[in-house]
Amino acid sequence: MNNGLSIVGARTNSGMREINDFYPTPGFAVEELLKREEFYGSVFEPACGRGDITEVLKLNGLTVYSADLINRGYGDTGKDFLKYGGANFGNIITNPPFKFGLEFILKAKQVANHKIAMFLKTVFLESQARYDMFNDKVFPLKTLYQFSKRISLYKNGIKMKNGGMASYAWYVWDKSYSGKPTIEWTQ
Repeated sequence: MNNGLSIVGARTNSGMREINDFYPTPGFAVEELLKREEFYGSVFEPACGRGDITEVLKLNGLTVYSADLINRGYGDTGKDFLKYGGANFGNIITNPPFKFGLEFILKAKQVANHKIAMFLKTVFLESQARYDMFNDKVFPLKTLYQFSKRISLYKNGIKMKNGGMASYAWYVWDKSYSGKPTIEWTQ
């Protein structure tokens, strides 16, 4: 296996990425977000997987609607967020399939009334295609919460020997924010 491809997430030990980009978010990563951001109103978790993010949000008193395109035994399944046409929610908090990160953010900006929090690779900052989205003043990027340590995300949630090869952050957009985005670090 090409180590460079492994580092950027193009391959795993089996040689292929998980077909639906299912790499569950560790609970501590969600806790780090909640230590730094207050969310009021309802929350929509549109890529809920097995409920890893949702369960932490609920334990912290938030009301969450969970859905996913794929049935992993949790939430409202068979729901394609990119085709969602229902009611708005106060907030969107999710770890989207990385290959659809931009599309998820653009859709979230249509569905969220207050805040959007997306768990993404730090390299998500790099892209000419995302330039306009990052410079949006109507629903602006408020803060990037960069993890100071590498987080291990495992294909299908199955722990492997490798881990911590990519850098992750919470990207938070806030409709009521004005100003330039800030960067903060988490443990």
